Amino acid sequence: MTTIPMNRTLTTLGLAAALATLAGCGKVTEMATEKATEKYMESQINKDGGNTKVDLSKGGMTAEGTDEHGKAFKMEMGSAKLSEADMKVPFYPGAKPADNSGTRIKNGGGEMVSIELRTDDAAKTVSAWYRDKLKSTAGEGKTVIDSAAEDNGMSLMISDPKANESTTVNVSPDGDGSKITLIHAVSDKSPQ
Repeated sequence: MTTIPMNRTLTTLGLAAALATLAGCGKVTEMATEKATEKYMESQINKDGGNTKVDLSKGGMTAEGTDEHGKAFKMEMGSAKLSEADMKVPFYPGAKPADNSGTRIKNGGGEMVSIELRTDDAAKTVSAWYRDKLKSTAGEGKTVIDSAAEDNGMSLMISDPKANESTTVNVSPDGDGSKITLIHAVSDKSPQ
């Protein structure tokens, strides 16, 4: 899976935050800031020969194009609409997605999706529910890592090397309720 260098991405996101702050101060219009930030991010990502289009108008960041090797990718950070089918794991009953938490990254044949959910139920209750639901999916050839946290939260990962995929569920206390982070990843199966 091809990745964008992290230091370039962090620099680009830092500039985006600075430009957004300037817009809030009334020094430039929101639209001009958004377009300038998109163009700057595109130029940084495309430095090595990629061809990317960035869009910040949908409440998150969407970047779509090809990398320097001509491999197609698409990133939806904070704006992806995700379902249980996308996540390959059920949502805790009554849990609601946190604002701007849906992320989908496709790169070649690989894909990673993540979402953060919130519930008023205690982390211990949510952790027990996920353990019960997911224990039946841990079949032959799969690796299961189950880590309990002192705060009654947990981290549970199921990895399936044959399918080149993994699912992770993290549960932690959040005020009077719980925060649930779901991540599903499928590795690129194509030759590099």
